[in-house]
Amino acid sequence: MKITLARILLMSAWLPAFGVAQNVKWTAFQDPFEKAFTLEVPQGWTVKGGLFRLGYSDERIMVDLKSPDGRINYRIGDVAIPSYTLPNPYHPREGEVYDLGAQAQMVVANYRTGPEFAALYSQTRFREVCRNPVGDQANNGFSPPDYVPATVRPEQVSAGQIAYRCESAQGPETVVAWAKTGRTGQIWGAETVSYVVPPDRAAALQAIIVHSVGSLRFNPQWLEYQKRMDDEGLNYQRIRQQQRREQLNQQMQQFEAKMRSWQNQVNAFERHQQAQAAQVEDFTNALNGITPTYDPLTGQARQVWSGTRNGFWVNGQGTVLNSDVTPGSGWRQLQVIHPQ
Repeated sequence: MKITLARILLMSAWLPAFGVAQNVKWTAFQDPFEKAFTLEVPQGWTVKGGLFRLGYSDERIMVDLKSPDGRINYRIGDVAIPSYTLPNPYHPREGEVYDLGAQAQMVVANYRTGPEFAALYSQTRFREVCRNPVGDQANNGFSPPDYVPATVRPEQVSAGQIAYRCESAQGPETVVAWAKTGRTGQIWGAETVSYVVPPDRAAALQAIIVHSVGSLRFNPQWLEYQKRMDDEGLNYQRIRQQQRREQLNQQMQQFEAKMRSWQNQVNAFERHQQAQAAQVEDFTNALNGITPTYDPLTGQARQVWSGTRNGFWVNGQGTVLNSDVTPGSGWRQLQVIHPQ
């Protein structure tokens, strides 16, 4: 069974909505880890990322680009986004990690549509960048081409985006997060494209992204390699589930040594594994509508439901309110715990 969205989304035709990027010199970027894909990127831009492998069938694309002046950033995919499995009687709680060992690491979550996922993703993607966000209808029609190969038609597909304007330390910004989600059976996943740009450069950036994402091509040899990895993963899972310890001893050590080496790829992009884990936890909190806080008076950590306001306040009875200003006497402000 295929785990990631790369095997459950149908590759659909697309019509570029913003034309071809003019006066841009392009250069080829190749995945540095497994030579899985190539795509065209603007010459002179800083490019990081590639295909990060966290398991036999858990491979995640993330390519992050920044303009020479540092004012524009766009990202294709995100290593912090896992595959998801729907809640069931054995795993009923959203946010729970569904551990398949060296095959994949999934998270239990109800299916989200593309617009829902984009809105949740934008909260973690841009939270440290944006202040005072306001909806931006002018940029709400952005729709890039699909960038993952697919072999199975999903039972449920949805695409959408969220766009808004905000203030950053560098000035006004336009931020957009686009997501396409697809579900087959109990498994669902998401592909994303997101960017932050000064408002007067948004249209030009959209054309660049459409060209860049549309140029992404997977290496046929890597696709064959991934099929073999999926088969190995199924065999690994079969042995793991049957608990054949006499066979598992040496084989399990070899498999899990591979998994550790794959996870080191993520460490090469994120300075420490803890930082990546915190990013995943942070996104899971956003997916479930939770904001981690602590009470500066007692030092107690407290998870509260996210709201539309920026502040969280607690009174002596433990009641929490979401408000930009103090609700009155007897209330003290909780401090939001941001990812490190």
